[in-house]
Amino acid sequence: MNYLLKSKPKYKHWGKVVLAVVLFCFFSLFVYLFPNFSRSLSLTVSKPLWLVRDVITRPFSSIGGYFVSKKSLIEDNLSLKQEIVGLRMTEVDHQVLLKEFEDMKSKLGRGENASRIVSRVLSKPPYSPYDTFVIDAGSEDGVSLGSPVYISDNIIVGLIKNVTPSTSLVELFSNGGLEQETTLSRTGAMYKLQGLGGANMKLEVPKDTDIVWGDVFLYPRFSPSMVGSVYYIDVSSQSSFKTIYIRVPVNVFATKYVFVESK
Repeated sequence: MNYLLKSKPKYKHWGKVVLAVVLFCFFSLFVYLFPNFSRSLSLTVSKPLWLVRDVITRPFSSIGGYFVSKKSLIEDNLSLKQEIVGLRMTEVDHQVLLKEFEDMKSKLGRGENASRIVSRVLSKPPYSPYDTFVIDAGSEDGVSLGSPVYISDNIIVGLIKNVTPSTSLVELFSNGGLEQETTLSRTGAMYKLQGLGGANMKLEVPKDTDIVWGDVFLYPRFSPSMVGSVYYIDVSSQSSFKTIYIRVPVNVFATKYVFVESK
């Protein structure tokens, strides 16, 4: 005997769809009628989920930070190594230049016997105007206007601006607004440095100018005396110029004695 098979329902999951629609309408109506309660409830329910998410994702974020930090440290290390190499090259260039000048002076009979007066610093900032010194040597000691003033054998810091019989006023090259012609030791190019105060100077040049970190600027005289060295270069992507910052390589304001070249 043959029996007819019952046909399968056309919509097998019709009941689930209806239930989902009813629940959706119910929750929508509930949120509409009780907005504040619904918001509070959703925050309460979501908070544990957020905490679980943080617990799960935190180790992975730490791993990412580890690789980023390691990469940053490697880049900083390479940058510092390049700066050290540049500084050593500058030091070698300066030593070679100094040796050449010393040889020339010896051949011309102008050795280290140039007359310099050792003078004690009587007053310095803030007790004297900024970037000036008052020293205990004057015209009676052979000091005159414009005499170069040194802080060491080969570092010049300024010139004599005023002279009395027993004292003198030294104006540093870094005095604010003061301009001083200098020579870049590595290339021989002439540049005019502008004082910024606090033993700092600056120079603004086109971006492609050959000046690098550690370069030394010399006082334009026969004897090679250092005025300062480059310690920072400010390059702006929106400008066709760069600003070079120079300072004296020693603590000028801690010195107790200076050397004045007499005429």
